[in-house]
Amino acid sequence: MNLYILRHAIAVQRGSATYPNDDRPLTEEGVKKMKKEAECFPSLIGGIDVIYSSPLQRATETAHIAAKSLRAEKNIVLTDALLPRANESEIFAVLNREKGLKNVMIVGHEPHLSYVTSVLLGVEHSVIELKKGALCCVSISGTVKKGNGQLLWLLQPKQLRALGKK
Repeated sequence: MNLYILRHAIAVQRGSATYPNDDRPLTEEGVKKMKKEAECFPSLIGGIDVIYSSPLQRATETAHIAAKSLRAEKNIVLTDALLPRANESEIFAVLNREKGLKNVMIVGHEPHLSYVTSVLLGVEHSVIELKKGALCCVSISGTVKKGNGQLLWLLQPKQLRALGKK
């Protein structure tokens, strides 16, 4: 399985009087940049079997932008396993439930996603930095578990936007 790990795009600042932390939407700039980044997803990823997303608004908005680019709007599944406070074993269980998936995307938050990625690579602490809107690809052979992943690539938002221009 190729696991595409996408951090949500730029959201309204924490502590905003208008939005409680969990309900923060993407900013106008965040939407614009994420759409530009997602332009390269079809050539970079190809097709996607399923997109698992945190149920928090900033992640679901990001997932919908990615899904639209990949023509996979009906393939989004919300899961609490991608909430910031979730344990990595929760998302591993979700990913191991369905067999035969080739290309899967998860959309969530920091520092959770960096930690999940690092654990897949066999490290007990975060060694990956995912800026808002960053995407990485981890190849997993067999069961999704600690140390069973290989980092194929990691692209930060600026790099994705540059690829989207082509």
